[in-house]
Amino acid sequence: MSQSRRNFLGVAAAVAASAWGAVSLAVQAQGQTGTGQFPTTSIPSQAGGPIFERRMTPAERMQMNQVQIRKSSARLAEVVGELRKDLEANDTTNVLPLAVIRKAEEIEKLARQIRTLVRG
Repeated sequence: MSQSRRNFLGVAAAVAASAWGAVSLAVQAQGQTGTGQFPTTSIPSQAGGPIFERRMTPAERMQMNQVQIRKSSARLAEVVGELRKDLEANDTTNVLPLAVIRKAEEIEKLARQIRTLVRG
């Protein structure tokens, strides 16, 4: 490899490393200022101008989570009851019906969703 190619590759690597470092510093600085910590809600302006975004407070977010947890837990109880009835009605010693498997998967999905909402 010629010397000019080596010089070019060395300079290109240095430029790429410095660009990557600048990007990572910008991401860190953005994370430290709190940008993106809370979800935002759009508030339309009345004059048809720009839309202003407002961050949701932790209390508002918890309130929304609690409503969703209640809905999900009600659906979870409903699906568990349906699954119990299906298991009692069918002889499941050999093969499980596909509906039973789908209900079990829905129960797992709802349980994960509730766990995620409870954790915040």
